[in-house]
Amino acid sequence: MPGEIFVLRNAGNTCTHAEGSMVGSLEFCTGKLGSRLVMVLGHTKCGAIVGATQTYLAMKDKAEKGSPGSALEGLLTDLAGVAEKAATKLGKDATVEQIAAYAVKVNVFQTMDFLLKFSQPLRDAVSSGKVDLQGGIYDLETGKVEFLGRSPQHGALLASSKSSLPPSMDLALGSAFVRTPQDPPMAPEAALKLMKEGNERFAHGNTLAGKFDGQMRKALATIGQAPHTAIVGCADSRVPLELVFDVLPGDVFVMRNAGNTVTQARGSVVGSLEFCTAALKTRLVLVLGHSACGAIKGATATYLKGGAGGGPFKGALEGLLAGLSAVAETAHKELGSKASEKEIADHAVKVNVFNTINNLIKGSTDIRDKVKSGQVEIQGGIYDLDSGRVQWLGRSPEQGKLLSS
Repeated sequence: MPGEIFVLRNAGNTCTHAEGSMVGSLEFCTGKLGSRLVMVLGHTKCGAIVGATQTYLAMKDKAEKGSPGSALEGLLTDLAGVAEKAATKLGKDATVEQIAAYAVKVNVFQTMDFLLKFSQPLRDAVSSGKVDLQGGIYDLETGKVEFLGRSPQHGALLASSKSSLPPSMDLALGSAFVRTPQDPPMAPEAALKLMKEGNERFAHGNTLAGKFDGQMRKALATIGQAPHTAIVGCADSRVPLELVFDVLPGDVFVMRNAGNTVTQARGSVVGSLEFCTAALKTRLVLVLGHSACGAIKGATATYLKGGAGGGPFKGALEGLLAGLSAVAETAHKELGSKASEKEIADHAVKVNVFNTINNLIKGSTDIRDKVKSGQVEIQGGIYDLDSGRVQWLGRSPEQGKLLSS
């Protein structure tokens, strides 16, 4: 009947990201709704598993493994591991059909194991007996479910005192479990993926990066740093950047000021970014604004009062707000004359992010050259104070024109 079961569905009944919607939804169901049984259910002749088996066999014959070109290819590549386990178990004479059929069972147990490895709330609930995690396979022909019970790894996983990091986060870690110069520079798209996934963990309350020990500190102190992302963010205390992206020390190189702005080409923010992208080989730069930004509110009020002149100013703050008033003016023009002060300030946050990106490209020859060559990527975003989520803005609309001028 409606209201009896809480159903999560995707192709392949799989979990590939500990910060994803599947795990978060299960934590909500068992934590807030009080559900005590979690059933991971595969089925015979699963198209996703058949596709993953074919992907595994194709990858096996290739000397070089290319990057997935689409989300579907990425899903099949992630699932190829269960096909590999099934093929190993069955032996070299197994057919594609036999491998795919057995991989359905392997995949059910793998999904159960993933939940226990990477979700601390679920792990705690199962360990205490509040929740039970069971598997099954539905037969399309008979309509019956083969109940598999618990995963064979159930006891070992619960007995292990070591919490695991999700595969997405493992990409960022070197041999010392932190990024150091011993690790190769991370591609911008890979770094952006980590940042997005870390923010999802933060927004869901499933952060993992607090696990930091003396070995990690020593590695950073003796080997050095190799941050995968540089962030230009606001100084606002409500936007703790390392927490917002659930990163470890050594992962991000952070510059903060009121309004996440760049006003001088020779200023400390630009110089710091040039150092980071050159000496530390960081390839992703993120300019991050946030909702209800006090600096932007002040700049909007200054603009509306007609105080955007060239000085003299009573203090540095007055000069900062006057300098930022140009983004409020642009926001006002884009919204129209009837826009309220709040609407202008809200939109000016976005305008300001792009304005900072544009100033970096215009004001720094080093950064401009790296962006033009593809060595560095500059992206924008807006952090929402209420939801904890980042709205990803991508590149500045002016980037192409700025690079070609």
